[in-house]
Amino acid sequence: MKKLLLLIVLLLLAVFVYGYFVFYPQFPTANGYAAKKMCSCTFIADRTQESIQSEDLGFGPLSLTKTKINLLSKSVTSSIFGLKPRTAVYRNDVGCILIDGVDDYATDLSVQRPAISPITKWPQGSNLQYDTIYPEVNMPKLTAAIDGAFDESIENPKLKTRGVVVIYKDQLIAEKYADGFDADTEILGWSMTKSITGTLIGVLAKNGKLNLRDQRLFESWTDERSKISLKDMMQMQSGLAFEEVYDELSDATKMLYTSEDASIIPRIQFLEHEPGTHWSYSSGTTNLLSKLILDKVGNKEEYLRFPYDTLFNRIGMNSAVMETDESGLYTGSSYCYATPRDWGKLGLLYLNDGNWYGDQIIDKSWVDFVRTPASDGKGIYGGQFWLNAEHSAYPDVPDDMYSCNGFQGQYVFIFPSHDLVVVRMGLAEHPVFDINEFLKSILGSISQPS
Repeated sequence: MKKLLLLIVLLLLAVFVYGYFVFYPQFPTANGYAAKKMCSCTFIADRTQESIQSEDLGFGPLSLTKTKINLLSKSVTSSIFGLKPRTAVYRNDVGCILIDGVDDYATDLSVQRPAISPITKWPQGSNLQYDTIYPEVNMPKLTAAIDGAFDESIENPKLKTRGVVVIYKDQLIAEKYADGFDADTEILGWSMTKSITGTLIGVLAKNGKLNLRDQRLFESWTDERSKISLKDMMQMQSGLAFEEVYDELSDATKMLYTSEDASIIPRIQFLEHEPGTHWSYSSGTTNLLSKLILDKVGNKEEYLRFPYDTLFNRIGMNSAVMETDESGLYTGSSYCYATPRDWGKLGLLYLNDGNWYGDQIIDKSWVDFVRTPASDGKGIYGGQFWLNAEHSAYPDVPDDMYSCNGFQGQYVFIFPSHDLVVVRMGLAEHPVFDINEFLKSILGSISQPS
């Protein structure tokens, strides 16, 4: 009997030790993720704590997190079993900031948004003219295609689509939202934010402050990393080592959830491949681009205003909130909230060659560049945008389509040959959500001239 009890004690001790060394180190990351997500969805998207906890934090170790919302201080604290709590604080137009211990920076920003005319036609105003009739658009087929993206059938109970917007010839012709979401709900784009960061780099290029051939991008890169060009960075071919892994402690999770400055971890990485020769998807690379923007803009206040002054306010993305890390660096890899309609405006900007109704935000040459396949990208990636070159990603979709893509199935699809932008946002991606079939069905509702 004593031997059995001893064995049980030893087994329990082994389980405890295993859990301590394997899972406990991940608590700061999980709690940081939960605190930030709860904070942003509460104070930006105005959603309920119950829906956020069950839908956005209801999987894996995140389901163990408990969050406390302080409406007075506009902060959220999250922990697992009360251990390693993390706090995120809402700071107006830089959204929610994850604090690491003491807040050493007090980053904050309030931006005046331009008025949107209720009588001016969308997208320049808010007047939606659904009565516009395009004879080449089969509306019953389009409606059926959109309906098929939502959880309304026994065959597809896990599609988890939250919103779909279809824009044809600059006109919003159809949209639909899941229960609990509507046209005014801001949704996190995750890595679609990379395309925004790439656009901001394009603004600096248009203003002559950056060039794709630029090298020696950071002062600390005095070794072989000095050969990395802006083009290499834009196309994810920097050659820098970086662990893009999220189910364990990695460069990516430490960068996003335990570092005050999201550029430090990728900036100190060693060169693993010759620049421009090896494609490797890296959120760290995009946060280096965000750091580069800060260096080129110079003034911190001007940098914080930069996405709003040079992009969002100019194209009427009034719902957009781009979030920073604690140091005040925009987390350009991952954190921008906006409504599906406003994400669609970003697609329209590119569909119209960087011109927003007479305002040339980025050069057409920049639009052409982001659509150009990276040399080692196998036709799926350009310059902070995903591609479908030679139908490499979606066999039944035109090869000129390119897109902003984000975790859990956030997409802005741009179809130059069809004068079309399609936005889909949700919590499921391939293979649960069949992107190829979804896009095929929408394209099938629009007849093209022979």
